[in-house]
Amino acid sequence: MIFYRKDFFMFKILVKIICVITICLFTTNCTSAENSTSSSNQNTSMPTTQTTKNSIDLSSYFENINGTAVFYTPDTNTYNIYNDELSTKQSSPCSTFKIFSTYVALDNKTIDANNSLRKWNGTIYWYDTWNKDIDLDTAFKTSCVWYYRQVIDEIGQHTMQKYIDKFDYGNKDISDWDGKTDLDDDPRDLKGFWLETSLKISPLEQVQLLNRLFSANENPTALAKLKELMLVYEDNNTGLKIYGKTGFGKVNGENTDAWFTGFYEINNQRTYYSVRLDDPKNPQALSSTAKEIAINIIKNLNK
Repeated sequence: MIFYRKDFFMFKILVKIICVITICLFTTNCTSAENSTSSSNQNTSMPTTQTTKNSIDLSSYFENINGTAVFYTPDTNTYNIYNDELSTKQSSPCSTFKIFSTYVALDNKTIDANNSLRKWNGTIYWYDTWNKDIDLDTAFKTSCVWYYRQVIDEIGQHTMQKYIDKFDYGNKDISDWDGKTDLDDDPRDLKGFWLETSLKISPLEQVQLLNRLFSANENPTALAKLKELMLVYEDNNTGLKIYGKTGFGKVNGENTDAWFTGFYEINNQRTYYSVRLDDPKNPQALSSTAKEIAINIIKNLNK
């Protein structure tokens, strides 16, 4: 009788152990299944947007001027490109570099947006508007080289190189800091690495750079001021706003680079663009022409 009770007692313990093991296994399987389902749901709800590149015909806007136009919309990760081959050709950014250098100067406080007036040194420049004391707003809108030469010198080569590397600006070469390879007779305050010397960037890289700069949003105050400076067109009926900066360079008397680069916004969506003309023998290959082409394309695309 005693033997039976012991056996029965051991049997009850064994049953309990089996039940506990079964419950643990069941719970583990359910948890794994839930995790698997959750992971699957996350993968389904967060699709990766693939890059789309479209070649588009915008030749009618260029009127026989050799040029390219690149448009990039981050929301859809879509590029629309006219003249693919020229879109990847690197050349001097010229005064479009003022977009980047303005951000750098505001970000590292070389420029105080509320107290940005700089003294004219008395040199008579070819552009009469530069022959006076100038503040940031005027310097950006008139593309005043001497003003930005001062600002860039105050930023310094070491600091500028850090920003250039951080945002991956074109070929990242600012080695010709003083613009010594520019053989024109201009004084040093009208020369620099961004003016037909060491620094190069392609139209495709221009839009990618602007996207990195504005998407990072590391200094919203500086970017807001930059946007204010870049605004060139606004349509109150459609809500279209176009922001941009021209750039122009000559080598041996020929129009080597003519740029208009920036972005536009409509219906809460931003698209970056860069138009560059590469037609040295054509007297119409000017930055004003590039600007006109870009604005006409953008307006017609957003009617």
